[in-house]
Amino acid sequence: MNLPPRVKRYRLLPLPITQREAKKLLSPAQLQEGIKLVRLLRFYPDVPDLNLEPCGDGVELRLKGKVINQQGWLRAIFWVHDAGKVIYIVDLFWKKTNKISVADIHRANHRIRQLKALLAAGGHPWKSRQ
Repeated sequence: MNLPPRVKRYRLLPLPITQREAKKLLSPAQLQEGIKLVRLLRFYPDVPDLNLEPCGDGVELRLKGKVINQQGWLRAIFWVHDAGKVIYIVDLFWKKTNKISVADIHRANHRIRQLKALLAAGGHPWKSRQ
């Protein structure tokens, strides 16, 4: 009997700092719509409905929706930990223009480096201070 190939699914985990930023930046309706869109990342890299671009050490996700795009462009930067099948959302921010600044890339890269070091040392992002 031939079984269909299993779709690899990733777990999605926002860093604690990203969760705090999301609560400050987004209205409840925007947060709900953003979460719905980000959940599609579970099937990464086979997500044709999402706008993904390489961005420094991570990947940029351009979130688009009726509720979200009322005040600019919402961007999320994530890093994929293939060994653990986890996608970490490391940064979330609004852009008034459709271009990410060098400072945004450096901030995301810094968080990704910290996360990699923490995971390599056997740490857990929610048990360590960031």
